[in-house]
Amino acid sequence: MMWSRTAALGVGLYLLAFLSAAIYPWFDRRIFSGLAAVLLAWPWVDYFPSSALLVGVALNAVIIYAVLASISRAFRREPW
Repeated sequence: MMWSRTAALGVGLYLLAFLSAAIYPWFDRRIFSGLAAVLLAWPWVDYFPSSALLVGVALNAVIIYAVLASISRAFRREPW
């Protein structure tokens, strides 16, 4: 269940950025055109094989959601 709209928006923007970066090499065949997608999966690129790139993206999405949800919850004006 989504607790925070801010965190959901942040994760959605991250996933949209990764999707755009992953699709970009289909249109541009230069050598480093896929580098942006790999950098968005950082630091998990070093720990997982390249076939598990989406696992790194999913871990980053979970981390981004947890951080943004905790920050938005900390600045919420209403009581717990």
